[in-house]
Amino acid sequence: EPYTRCKPSGAFRQVATAYGTQFVHFPEQQQFIIFQTGGSHSYRIIHMDGRQHPKDVKPSYYGHSIGRFEGDTLVVDTVGYNERMWISNLEGMPHSEKLHTIERFTRTDMNNMRYELVIDDPGAYTATWTTAFNVRFNSGVESFEFVCQDGNQAFDLMVGSMESVDRTSPFVP
Repeated sequence: EPYTRCKPSGAFRQVATAYGTQFVHFPEQQQFIIFQTGGSHSYRIIHMDGRQHPKDVKPSYYGHSIGRFEGDTLVVDTVGYNERMWISNLEGMPHSEKLHTIERFTRTDMNNMRYELVIDDPGAYTATWTTAFNVRFNSGVESFEFVCQDGNQAFDLMVGSMESVDRTSPFVP
């Protein structure tokens, strides 16, 4: 996975990170920011000020995100992903720089949120498709310091000791 090599993961994978995710709304700045605790300890800005996507978005791991509320649901429209980010933690989910995602974050009750992701990528798929899952909130839990570049042990933690790694499988950077 990208975050075992200190690289950010976008869309689905950013929300489903093993070490937790924080969603912070800054109404005075007209932004939502998603903080990813593990991996690259990175964040994604969602512009909530009514702007449109730039005409020439420079591709990046998180792309360019704009958001709006539809009732109680935060809807995030993102374009401009680079081809190095992973949509999910499943191998074999290709995407191209034509990837366009629509995410919906709906708090279903005080402790739960429904996450829905719509994938539209004519460079990789013949049709638009959707996936979804539920996220549980843990109150009173704070993010911890995770310095990926300093003695990175994430790879060993995720796959076990180096002696037991199956070296016949392809390594995907």
